[in-house]
Amino acid sequence: MAPLSSSTAQSPAQPALRSWIQFALLTVLLTGGAILLLRLLRPSALRGLFSRSDPAEVRRGQAQSNLKWIDEALLVYAHEHQGQYPARLDELVVPGPDGKTCFGAQREVPLDPWQRAFRYEPPTGAHPRPRIWSLGADGEAGGEGENADLDSDSLLLDR
Repeated sequence: MAPLSSSTAQSPAQPALRSWIQFALLTVLLTGGAILLLRLLRPSALRGLFSRSDPAEVRRGQAQSNLKWIDEALLVYAHEHQGQYPARLDELVVPGPDGKTCFGAQREVPLDPWQRAFRYEPPTGAHPRPRIWSLGADGEAGGEGENADLDSDSLLLDR
């Protein structure tokens, strides 16, 4: 009997590898087909997966997140100063005895997404909550869409 050549001999791992590759390809094809079918039957499904986010919405979301962050830093400041709020937002980044600010290790108050400082009014008798706002993309009061103002009062920040 002639010895088997190395080209015809199969190692025991080859059938297992071939089966795994076939399984992986089948999984990819079935998943892609299911997504395509879902997309055809219900176009609104997976909308965020196949389209880019609107940059204006992303910036407004970032501004809302920064408003919330500043609002929470104001609460920390008030807690550490017997209920007194700062006169200016810059006071939030003055390091305490531990070297940390009301924002943790950050040494600057966050800017709005249009690289302008947030506006701030401390609480008064007529308005018991601090007010933080941004004038939107145009930097002017009012506006619509990306130019609309963002205000902590209208966002109803959780307290």
